[in-house]
Amino acid sequence: MYQYHGWAVILESTGDEERNEREEIIIETAKKYIEDLQPNVDVLDIKAINGQYHLWMTGLWNREPSSKFNPVGIMENIGMIAPGSYGMLYVFNDEHSKHSNEFIVYVLARGSVKEKKDPFLSPLIPVVTDDFEFEE
Repeated sequence: MYQYHGWAVILESTGDEERNEREEIIIETAKKYIEDLQPNVDVLDIKAINGQYHLWMTGLWNREPSSKFNPVGIMENIGMIAPGSYGMLYVFNDEHSKHSNEFIVYVLARGSVKEKKDPFLSPLIPVVTDDFEFEE
């Protein structure tokens, strides 16, 4: 199972400049990128909230998605399109060779995505779920 939940604030830069024509182009580029991925991901959208653009995504797949639809790759691409963006992505992949019992947190800041350990929901067993061992 591959489960993910993420969000990002989409910004042209890390400064507090007024909105300009370049930012409009960046927002339109990000929107087009996300639209081109539909409907192949569970939830993926960009919405303007009080004048600021936000990306949100969540889903559940049987296996890790292909590179085009991989949520980590989506966050990395948003960072390249809009280098002032920031956000977080939580991923649980029970088939991961090293992290099959924990969430991995991917942090987007200043156009770059970094992998971090999750201090809140990991290890999945016993923090979130019980270990179900079946007796015969």
